[in-house]
Amino acid sequence: MRQRHLFLVLAAMVSAPALLAGAARAADAAACYAIGDADARTACLARARRDPGTCYAVQQADRRAQCLAETRAG
Repeated sequence: MRQRHLFLVLAAMVSAPALLAGAARAADAAACYAIGDADARTACLARARRDPGTCYAVQQADRRAQCLAETRAG
């Protein structure tokens, strides 16, 4: 019974805007897969997921640096 109460408290702590933001990021990431250029697609995924680590897969150095700057700033 105590564990169930803890679950309800944790569920109440997650706000609706946070859930919607997660869904928006997933939709943004899905749109990235339509990009034909591999470096642009990877940079798009990194921005959508807010994951600077993904930028290291970008082959062109200038695009990689831009990707890192954009994902770390936001």
